[in-house]
Amino acid sequence: MKHLAQSLAVVGLISGLFMTPAQAASTLPVEGIIYKVEEGTTFDTWKIVMQSAGTFKVNLLAYESTSNSPDDAVDLNGDGRFTYLDPDTHFYLDDGSENPLLNAANHLARCDDINNNCNSISNDIITLNSLNEEEGAANGSIHFRRDPAFEVTLAEGSYLYLVADYRLTTDEAAAGINLGDSIRNNGDDGNYRIDFSSDTMVFSRSGNTITVSAVPLPGAVWLFGSALLGGLGMVRRNALWG
Repeated sequence: MKHLAQSLAVVGLISGLFMTPAQAASTLPVEGIIYKVEEGTTFDTWKIVMQSAGTFKVNLLAYESTSNSPDDAVDLNGDGRFTYLDPDTHFYLDDGSENPLLNAANHLARCDDINNNCNSISNDIITLNSLNEEEGAANGSIHFRRDPAFEVTLAEGSYLYLVADYRLTTDEAAAGINLGDSIRNNGDDGNYRIDFSSDTMVFSRSGNTITVSAVPLPGAVWLFGSALLGGLGMVRRNALWG
């Protein structure tokens, strides 16, 4: 029994060491601006590179009113004015082609509002599920229904995440402009912030490219774990021959 208890203690210690890094949360906030132009409105494209398959949350903050009126608006980003940007977001597969990247065949998913125009989807490439309104408000959104928030799992590879004003179609994405669109309340532009977060992935940014990778296991932990595994083998031999 003594040897068995020692074995279990070593196994528990190893398990604790290997599980701890996966519990480290990582968050990356990024900001952007959608502009009104003569033909309509612009949209932003963020490249997401998954170095391994993984899951993370996406939470947008943009609409600074619970209605369309400045009477209940809140200056969330402190820029001295109110933003009425109603975000419409899309995922595309980045197949590496030069032109056009944003063709309808590469479209993977759309998430407009929480639990509205944000259908659950699950296949070998992407799994996406809307968060609830309480989770959507966690980043400070006051119109958390209009600001999309969801959890997504992506396979290893490269993707394009589009942020636009409502409503961007696949034809407009391919054309590079949100045709005929106008930001609410005659706004000239609209600020937004995206919070990427995960308990199992880490984020790094270079320009408009976001690289997502698994939480690394420190080298010292691997060495210590190997030593403990060796110790476990000795304990088992002692148990067999003692």
